[in-house]
Amino acid sequence: MKKILIILIVLILKQGFSAPKDKYIKRIKVAEEILEYMLTRPDVSIPVYLVKECYGIIFIRQFKGGFIIGGKGGEGIVIARDKEKGTWSAPGFIASIQASFGWQIGAQMTDLILLIMNENGLKMLTTTKVKIGTDISVAAGPDGREFESKVSPGVSILAYGRSKGFFGGLSIEGGAIFSDDKANQEFYEKKGLRLKDILFKEGFPIPKEAEKLINLLKKYEEIEILVEKKEKNKN
Repeated sequence: MKKILIILIVLILKQGFSAPKDKYIKRIKVAEEILEYMLTRPDVSIPVYLVKECYGIIFIRQFKGGFIIGGKGGEGIVIARDKEKGTWSAPGFIASIQASFGWQIGAQMTDLILLIMNENGLKMLTTTKVKIGTDISVAAGPDGREFESKVSPGVSILAYGRSKGFFGGLSIEGGAIFSDDKANQEFYEKKGLRLKDILFKEGFPIPKEAEKLINLLKKYEEIEILVEKKEKNKN
């Protein structure tokens, strides 16, 4: 009887820890879905070369709704790329918030991939709440391989997205992206864990839940290398 009671207590405690973790695992799964969609669909066509050259990637799902005055909130993850080694970090959890003003009605869900194209943009994200368009510049990401002439040198973030639902009207929006400290500490089960530790600390382990996402990125990078070799052989 005592043994059974101990087993039940262990199971209850395990469920208590796993329940909040499941919702964070879902964010990683959403990132996988967004990546597979946006790198393989002709209507999105992210140049894989940009993925290989970026300093980090933000995957985020945002929800927007309102009438005249609206709001948008989102949750997602960010991973950093070691430019020297060509490796990816473990995922850190982030969140976003925006307010919008103007004539608008409806509701919408938007999936975003934000390519962080300079080191400063990535470091800012780990230290403060980053205001998009104010603290850090953003532009719509180009399609195809001939991107050099289409991207301004000072742009920190290239944005790609897909939307579901209906939202009509014009609006002036301002928003911010910031570290979701609670999510990071609960998922990795480490009190006081900071986003910069996850992204930059050498040897920080990649959780098994993120292995598929990292492997997808490696797969697309390998495809780009093969394409580059074929083009060189043609010349």
